[in-house]
Amino acid sequence: MSLATPNVLPEGAKITAPGVWDLTMSVYHSSCCEGPSISSSGLRTIWSQSAAHYWYSSPYNPNPPEPEERPHFSIGRAAHHLLYLGRKGFDDEFVVRPSEWKDWRTAAAREWREEQIKTGRTIITDGELEKITGMARSLGAHPLVKQGILDGAVERSLIWQDPSGAWLKSRPDNIPTGSGLFADLKTTESVSDESLERSLASFGYHMQAALVGMASEAVLGRQMEEFAFVWVEKAPPHCVRVTVLTGEDLERGRMQLRRSIDTFARCVASGEWPGPGGGRTDAEYLQLPAWAAKRIDQALEVAAAEANDNADQPKAA
Repeated sequence: MSLATPNVLPEGAKITAPGVWDLTMSVYHSSCCEGPSISSSGLRTIWSQSAAHYWYSSPYNPNPPEPEERPHFSIGRAAHHLLYLGRKGFDDEFVVRPSEWKDWRTAAAREWREEQIKTGRTIITDGELEKITGMARSLGAHPLVKQGILDGAVERSLIWQDPSGAWLKSRPDNIPTGSGLFADLKTTESVSDESLERSLASFGYHMQAALVGMASEAVLGRQMEEFAFVWVEKAPPHCVRVTVLTGEDLERGRMQLRRSIDTFARCVASGEWPGPGGGRTDAEYLQLPAWAAKRIDQALEVAAAEANDNADQPKAA
């Protein structure tokens, strides 16, 4: 199957072969493969938190937490839909909650909500639609977006099996058909250098990008040349900025992924999902971070010098 004609998974069936798949977000995030599977978000959780944190909200927890009302809603994805599919295509997937309902307390509101959920549409508010429209307008005006940096096959899932036995899942915003440049749309509070650097580090987006590169090689048979992020501010003026990951950061992401994938495979095999302590049962030393220790030591040095100066001062008669 190609990007244009992806595999379709029959209801209730499991994926048994690598390839390009047309899956809903709920199926993608489920245990949709014949063996244990994990996506970028799960691998990043294992790296940044622990295997236990991943397992708690995963499909493998027999008593998972209550699902969120809109578990996979992304305002950036909504803006992407509006930008490329227009209002008609947008309305096929999203619907605005009527203004007379501010919550779901009335029977009529709950009935309307259930009808929309059955059709597979995501419910948004007037305020969210205003943001989405503003973001889409700003994106559409950016020169690189006009040149097609976000063009490609959308809503495609790349799924393959790792040598560890784990099934891996990647779902790029778009898969380029004529180049090796992948791009992902990200929303942010600010497109300033400091904000973008903080987002990249905090959310592990370089790991997500590295997994896309692995997916391109394993499923599409072609190497990812570069990975770009198209950032758009969630609030007016919805400024847009495009950045490209360095090769060094992509390699870091690959190494982190390798650790997380191996951890996932071990946990599946053992049935044990340790927390940040790694399953240790004895007490551990905990030290102040270097920056805090240095600050305290400097303050102590100043205090000691002041004490010495006071001791050298002649006492009043």
